[in-house]
Amino acid sequence: MALEPEGAAQARRWRSPLIGVTLGGLVFSLLSGCVLLFAGAYLERRDYWGMVHWVAALAVMAPYAVYQLRHYLRVRQYVRQTHYRVGLHAFLSMCGTVVTGLALVWPLQRVPGLYGVVDLAHMFFGFVFAILVSAHLTLVALLTVARAPAGEDGVARTAVRRLLWMAAMLTSAAFALAFWAGR
Repeated sequence: MALEPEGAAQARRWRSPLIGVTLGGLVFSLLSGCVLLFAGAYLERRDYWGMVHWVAALAVMAPYAVYQLRHYLRVRQYVRQTHYRVGLHAFLSMCGTVVTGLALVWPLQRVPGLYGVVDLAHMFFGFVFAILVSAHLTLVALLTVARAPAGEDGVARTAVRRLLWMAAMLTSAAFALAFWAGR
């Protein structure tokens, strides 16, 4: 059995259902958090949307953990490359988002001002994660297309586009379900 060229293998990994589900769940979690942040004061069902955000974020942690472990075991030798370091910082930002998110569901109201500080930290980590993971995916997409074997750069571009569409469709379906269930 001949080994697949690294560029072809990299393009194939963009078609993984695990990364699609993980990315779709992360985008939904970010956008549902934005609903709370920007429209929370106007929502009749703020508690409902808070629960949707919390359940979605909790549900995406399992595939995210599996993906990150598999991804780390495969790419840890590229520690000196920019895209690796950006991805690592995105992961550390996600850790901060999770820790502050868990703290928000804890009864912090007893300590004056603490809830607001933790909420602000949660928003900060969430937005930093979104920026860093976007930069990481952009850098890796560019590398995927650049490393594709001769004549297969179209396959690599299609794989990247397919992942983005899958994540967008999963996010849209999750929002449709959340709006329908919250009527």
